Amino acid sequence: MVELKKISKFDLPKAVRIAYEGDTELFEKYHVDKFDLDGAVASTLNMIFQMVEWEDLEMDYYSVMFNGKAIGYICTYPNNLYSFGINKKYRKKEVLLDWWESVKSIFNGKFITMLYPNNTRAIRFLKKMGMVEVDGVENNCITLLNL
Repeated sequence: MVELKKISKFDLPKAVRIAYEGDTELFEKYHVDKFDLDGAVASTLNMIFQMVEWEDLEMDYYSVMFNGKAIGYICTYPNNLYSFGINKKYRKKEVLLDWWESVKSIFNGKFITMLYPNNTRAIRFLKKMGMVEVDGVENNCITLLNL
């Protein structure tokens, strides 16, 4: 069973590291640039914390738990799934479907996510879950809407 456990921004680095461990394909193809594990974690945290500072946002941070074990993270602000990741060992249909239901339960109605176009793996997955691509590119990102 997947549970989203609210965490502090100080616990976020550990959760991001857990999500990214062993995912060399992410580092080489799907992240904003080519990185090793440390670089990908640092880059992700930098983007999250810069967004909070620049936009003066109240961001919520969650550890993704599966049967009591941390397997990833998500970051949200009102109506926006900003950043997320699940460790590749747990990217199985039943876990991902449960994760998706948990994510949707956080939001009250519609929400969006914006992903870099090279993150085709996540874009395909979210479309499979029912998100639709909307017109317009903001900050060089693909915008997906969940209705």
